[in-house]
Amino acid sequence: MDDARAQHAGAALLPIHPAAPLLAAPDTAATDEALSPLLGAADHRRASLRRHPEARRRTRIGRGLVRLLAADLLGAPAGEIVTGATPAGAPYARAPAESRRPESRTPSPGAVAVSVTHTRGLVAAAASAEASRLGVDVERLDRRTRPEAIARRHFLPSEARALLALPEPARRAAFLRAWTLKEAWGKAAGVAVPRALSRIAFDLASPPSSEPTEHHPLDERPSDPDLPSLWRFWTTIHTSFTLAVAACFPPATTVSAAGIFTRTTR
Repeated sequence: MDDARAQHAGAALLPIHPAAPLLAAPDTAATDEALSPLLGAADHRRASLRRHPEARRRTRIGRGLVRLLAADLLGAPAGEIVTGATPAGAPYARAPAESRRPESRTPSPGAVAVSVTHTRGLVAAAASAEASRLGVDVERLDRRTRPEAIARRHFLPSEARALLALPEPARRAAFLRAWTLKEAWGKAAGVAVPRALSRIAFDLASPPSSEPTEHHPLDERPSDPDLPSLWRFWTTIHTSFTLAVAACFPPATTVSAAGIFTRTTR
């Protein structure tokens, strides 16, 4: 990775998991200025479509973070990375020499899956050369919300009961972790909120941690008949934000806890 540029932008590489590096940066004009030189004309056009200046800035920062991550994974200069999306809408990044466009939700062998998220104060991006689908989400720890009402209305009954049984402030922290996990999975799987809130459930009892934590879905699994049990989920706390990553790995790849990939089929 271009460590000097990342440091200049205030970006932090979060140790969520070796399979899906996660880069977060403050949502500031200085970060925007540091990363904007990496962007291509298409990146700037995409940002210009945003109505508000804050949204334009976050779009530029997010695309800059994607370029830094993809450049590291693909071994190409960050400014030459080509970004795009599959026909199903899944974003990807590829090296300039890779011209084949993916024709499915899964990026081509020469591309990496990417995902971007932002909230007031922070922009984050994840990338993976091994995952076929990838999603990331972030929320502020002080976000004002109504976890009880949302859980009763949208969460699966067993998950809602477990959430309501927790005392405050553990209830709010657990809700934000569940929310970001569901949002990250929804982005990766192509399931929009609020449907994503009710189609997958997590154990909410574990306390929040600044150390990366892997989460396992409860009995209710993501509705994906082609890849029924290949999803991995992680959360972490970074300063005043909680972040989640959801990644789906192809059947030919097994990922150990240490991030070691083993090909199980040809």
